[in-house]
Amino acid sequence: MNIFIAGQNPASLYASILLRKARPDWQVVVSEQDTRAALPADILTNPVKPQMRLRDVDVAAAIAAITVDIHRVDVSRSSSAGHDIRQIEGLAYRTISASELHNALRQEALRAGCVFASAAPENPDLVLVGDCNKLGGLGADAASLLMPLPAGSRAHVQFRVNANAGALAFGFHDTGRGVISAVLIPDSACSSSLILEGTPEAITATGPDVHAFCKTAFADLIGGAEFEMLSREPRPVQLAGKWHAGHIALIGAAASQPHYSIGLAARSGFEDAEALVDALLDHSSVPEALAAWQALRFPKAESLHRAADSSANWLAHVHQVYDMPMSRFAFACITRSLRLTYTHVKHAAPAFTREVDAIVAGPATGSANVPPPPMFTPYSMRGLTIPNRMSFSPMCMYSAHEGAVSDFQLVHLGARAVGGFGLVFAEMTNVTAQGRMTHHCAGMYSPEHVPAFKRITDYVHEHTEAKIAIQLAHAGRKGSISRSWEKDVPLAPEDEWETIAPSPIAYQQGRPLPREMTLKDIQDVTDAFAKAARMSEEAGFDMIEIHAAHGYLLSSFISPLSNRRTDAYGGSLQNRMRFPLEVFEAIRANFPAEKPISVRISASDWRSDGIQPRDAIEFSKMFHERGADIIAVSSSGVTPERRPAVVERLYQLAFSDAIHNEGKVPTMTVGGVLSHGDCNTIIASGRADICLMARGALNDPYFPQHAAREQGHRIPWTFPYARAAETPVRAG
Repeated sequence: MNIFIAGQNPASLYASILLRKARPDWQVVVSEQDTRAALPADILTNPVKPQMRLRDVDVAAAIAAITVDIHRVDVSRSSSAGHDIRQIEGLAYRTISASELHNALRQEALRAGCVFASAAPENPDLVLVGDCNKLGGLGADAASLLMPLPAGSRAHVQFRVNANAGALAFGFHDTGRGVISAVLIPDSACSSSLILEGTPEAITATGPDVHAFCKTAFADLIGGAEFEMLSREPRPVQLAGKWHAGHIALIGAAASQPHYSIGLAARSGFEDAEALVDALLDHSSVPEALAAWQALRFPKAESLHRAADSSANWLAHVHQVYDMPMSRFAFACITRSLRLTYTHVKHAAPAFTREVDAIVAGPATGSANVPPPPMFTPYSMRGLTIPNRMSFSPMCMYSAHEGAVSDFQLVHLGARAVGGFGLVFAEMTNVTAQGRMTHHCAGMYSPEHVPAFKRITDYVHEHTEAKIAIQLAHAGRKGSISRSWEKDVPLAPEDEWETIAPSPIAYQQGRPLPREMTLKDIQDVTDAFAKAARMSEEAGFDMIEIHAAHGYLLSSFISPLSNRRTDAYGGSLQNRMRFPLEVFEAIRANFPAEKPISVRISASDWRSDGIQPRDAIEFSKMFHERGADIIAVSSSGVTPERRPAVVERLYQLAFSDAIHNEGKVPTMTVGGVLSHGDCNTIIASGRADICLMARGALNDPYFPQHAAREQGHRIPWTFPYARAAETPVRAG
């Protein structure tokens, strides 16, 4: 086989080495490199991925000889109010110079017998493109892989510093026109890469001599070392959706270039190269091999980009958390990708995490005056104090009879309260019979509903420290269907009922067509919510949540996808919010002032013509200004396209983060909260005030108790279960 490597990067060079060694009879020609752009140092390992094992021992040895080991992270922050710095010992990273890595791989490629040439061989069987600038002369297949590079809104300046400060360092400076971030990555015994990033306005505010500004503003990072500017052009962040066409494939930076702040780009490229060689050896044709390779490796690239995007987003919005106490700010900085969690940091830097714990806990301390992990700190709203930050999310159970809950809900909710959740939400509870989704949904509209729920609230209050809330809702156009395990299909004509909505638009084809609500309907539903609030107080609930998410009635008024009204309840966001705000005010007026009310929202419809996160910030503030104590931040549900293409861990956290820190509104986050490491990281980094767990709590109703045990912390058991705390547990 004749193979041409069009453009050099770590992945393409490593692939050339592996191909030659795997099949010495294959010819591998590498294009001579054009003038290389200045590239920042890369991070090869971090506390989450502490080892990098390469298949080729020669390449592994060559790389090991030029890597730099770091065991400290520095975070500094400057503004007109002063200067702070926090050094965190124990976090281990391994970095490498981009230019030294390139030279080492080139030498190994020559030793392996690769040929470096200025021209491509005729009719190669495989072309690996490491530089998209090389695609132009490679034919129609190559042209199909061309993609426009995204235009960035951030300005960059890259320097080379003639010193190694012994730490991976992050510096932040408020110019008055925006915060500039600086990342210093040591890449040899006597040099480092320094990258400044900020809005164009912030970079302009540094003045005509950015070198002089940098020397003063980031003296902690640079010290007295000499440094020179290398570039003002950032490498574009991009992930190609299509990596191959015919016999041509993109590899390394040509296929995937994550934001520099995450590192791991070269490491990921090495893994891509190894997988590519395996695929070529295992398949009979090049196109089959390339298809199998992308199917295997593309999800890994997507995951790395999500982490890198989270890191870049935190840096871009760092001004929102600039007033955090310094240790908590530093914690938020080092966990910005959400891959490095509280658990990793506590293992590597226990003294630092104790500082963070103390800041989050405030006066709340445990035994021996030791602050609890962040997830076990209390949280207060109005006259209610929740014992910890773990909440069981409301989940429809479809097990009520004519709206009345039963023994099922008693066991279901009671188990989560006994299991240690500080706040337990009863399922979506509808304020009218017409407002149910199914015949089996819970309700709060008939007298018999109050004692049925009170039996549950009495149990929770008598046997646990948990607080219990009810979620009040109206299904709107999503009503009159079967239960979820019966496929959410429309009911038989004799069992269905009329549904209502802001506009006569069915939720999806085959669903009932709703009737457009009249002004009288709007008033009647508002009155029903107010009545349900009074009944919820009689039933003993500590808190109410208003369901304004997931395409149910209130949510369908908020979203332009389902609200096409032309009266005062449609059109602008302010008009579309009129009915949900009237409902909120009616509930607030009919529920004790000392008891809190939350609102669940959909922060995104995941469509360009629907609700956007910026809208969510705006209408969350509207609720908060009228007295909402906290916003439960979810997304989707207005249309059948319910979620993003990839539903992953913490996939909705960015929405909560924006509402909490930009909107300055307390939030609860939900969606892919999977571990106590996630919970502690979210709370400690200030991305939300409470973590909601849904499916995970169905799987493990005792999750908080198990999480406490794993962290060496104790939360109370109900007295009949007290012996559980004394019982040793072992795996296997």
